[in-house]
Amino acid sequence: MSNLPRTDVADLPDEERHVAEALIAALGDDLAALAWQGSWARGEANEESDHDLFVVMRRLDSELLGKLAAAFSGKQAQWSTYIKTEEELRNYPAHGRCQFHYGMVLVYGDFEPPPLERENLLADIRYFVTEIAHDARYRVIHEAGPEEASDDPGRHGRVLYYRAKMALLAMKSREILHGRGYPETREALRERTTDEVELALIDLVDLWPEFKPLYEADFVPMALLLDRFVRKLVSELPAE
Repeated sequence: MSNLPRTDVADLPDEERHVAEALIAALGDDLAALAWQGSWARGEANEESDHDLFVVMRRLDSELLGKLAAAFSGKQAQWSTYIKTEEELRNYPAHGRCQFHYGMVLVYGDFEPPPLERENLLADIRYFVTEIAHDARYRVIHEAGPEEASDDPGRHGRVLYYRAKMALLAMKSREILHGRGYPETREALRERTTDEVELALIDLVDLWPEFKPLYEADFVPMALLLDRFVRKLVSELPAE
């Protein structure tokens, strides 16, 4: 079973508590576990932050998906809900496993997280740098320029913001890989580095509401920052 910290549903903020109570009541024995995660759980949310829950189901079908949807019906906040069955966790891919061991708070039930080994941390970092590099370089090469004709001006800046959040996850995986422990918050991560690019990315995520208008208007500086981060991180990775 997991070694995650725990809290009572009653102690969650109102938004999370209402949804958690609705899920527990609606799903019954089909719900194996419920965990709180993300920036709200870490105590570093801002007005741009989603609310995050991780739901582990013993089974899943269309009826249960309908019950899950009903629990979120009418909620005004932005939600990002991650749903997996126990069987899916037993067959989880090599990357993405850190989230089940760090940064979650268990509020109901329990689950068996997929094992986390050194090769999983390397897989995490390689996955993140691949995704970040593709989005940053593609947009600089093919999408730079005025967006006045777009139905969604600023979309490139918002996509790259999520890639900046990926960069912070890559930094956290690197810390665990080197045996330095998991930096729970952005402030803890900031204390681990003196690299100007990494510090700039931490600031970007930390102060996104302030930076958002700037990078929605011109995303290229953020894309180039991400590209510099990727090239440095890849140069530090061990060869296959």
